[in-house]
Amino acid sequence: MKKKILLFEPEELLGNTLLEQISLNKDFEVTGVSSFEDVQNQLKKSTFDLIIMGTDRKTYFLSSIQQFIKEAQIMSVVLFMIEAETSGTSSFEQSTEKHYFIEKPFRIQHLNKKISTTLAKISNSNEVTYKIGPFTFFPLKKVIILNDKTRTNLTDKEVDILKCLISSGEEAVDRDKLLKQVWNYSSDVTTHTLETHIYRLRQKLETDPSIPRLIISKGGSFTIRSI
Repeated sequence: MKKKILLFEPEELLGNTLLEQISLNKDFEVTGVSSFEDVQNQLKKSTFDLIIMGTDRKTYFLSSIQQFIKEAQIMSVVLFMIEAETSGTSSFEQSTEKHYFIEKPFRIQHLNKKISTTLAKISNSNEVTYKIGPFTFFPLKKVIILNDKTRTNLTDKEVDILKCLISSGEEAVDRDKLLKQVWNYSSDVTTHTLETHIYRLRQKLETDPSIPRLIISKGGSFTIRSI
């Protein structure tokens, strides 16, 4: 399952370069933006494993980004790319559970290592859970629990399908994207394989699998909703 990264960099040339370089890692799905408004719009549409925020000496200095994160109530883990003179004086100097830092200028290899290290720390932290209708979904434990009592185990692929649908928010996910995200276009995987896994998931999640209310298919795409 690819890690979803939201990259904010106000300087267009640098932003495009970083987007291109980070995207070379096939384990990452990177979305680039250049304004606070775009950050908020992307967070409304999807969830991200990591947000990378670049600062500058003009408008997007560290304190303004700090204020934006607070006002927008962004709870995601953030990796700040900060100006060299900022690191010694800012209250952001020390990494916290939610905030990590890399000082500009840096080599792309250093940034990639920092991203991988930060994502590893996130994976080893307390598990994030999701509500899916009356169920609570525990991705790391590979289970869904109904009313804090009934426990149902999930396969690795079922977990990856749910994570992909959840991370897309209200946007529908088409079959090709699911095949790419979950199976990485393996040559022995067909649309029938995906349909079989969706069917089995509905057997576990839906009160009546013949009338899906949580995993919805429409026009060859899928969405998941909490009701």
